[in-house]
Amino acid sequence: MLEKKFINIGSCGFRMDGWINLDKPSSHYSAWQSPIDLEHDLMTLNPICIRDECLDIAYTSHTIEHISDEYVYHLFRETHRILKKGGVFRITCPDIDKCYEAYTNGNKEYISSWKKAYVPFRKLGIGEQFLFLFASYLSPFHKSEVEKYTEEQIREIFDTKSKFDALTYFTTECQKYADKLQKIYPGDHISWWGHNRLKDTLKEIGFRNIVSQEFCCSDTPELQGFDRHNDDNVEKLNHTLFLECTK
Repeated sequence: MLEKKFINIGSCGFRMDGWINLDKPSSHYSAWQSPIDLEHDLMTLNPICIRDECLDIAYTSHTIEHISDEYVYHLFRETHRILKKGGVFRITCPDIDKCYEAYTNGNKEYISSWKKAYVPFRKLGIGEQFLFLFASYLSPFHKSEVEKYTEEQIREIFDTKSKFDALTYFTTECQKYADKLQKIYPGDHISWWGHNRLKDTLKEIGFRNIVSQEFCCSDTPELQGFDRHNDDNVEKLNHTLFLECTK
């Protein structure tokens, strides 16, 4: 494994020669989870068992929205540690800026298209749908017994708080239950990320050359066309943010 110079963090069904698959075995994903090279629970502050500055590329796709903020920050610090100087880190995740804009503009069709085949989801209010995209436990669509927010309550919070504060209010509430519920519902979303927040966080950790990218486009040859290996990038293309940076 040490001969491999690339790592896919939260790899799920991915498999390719030369890449290390880092993931946690999960019954939720067992039907399509590929063999894991390095087992690691991203909902912990445990170090990744890879030595410093030994990898050329790190990639994570539609993963960070499933873990609490403190663990995302830890993951980014660990990724910076294991990359060589000049190594590339590519991140894809739901783009909160596109989703927030759709919510404020009343574009329910865009929000509904996240789960376009689910009739019960489409019957919810736009705020209840939007909440499910970044703080799933709090939406009436979620199965957990956590207290849910109504359409009116959601609207009031967004009307009286800034965008950042409103989004963070909901994810902070959601993450209070994450240590317990993430094990039961690993596919649900509990954090929000947009270009500016990702850029500021990565810059603070020490990454540079932080830029948005388009689907399958990269200045790094090994990452050109690579996004199509994750189904979420394809199926949720219109909702997805692509960002790349270097150590």
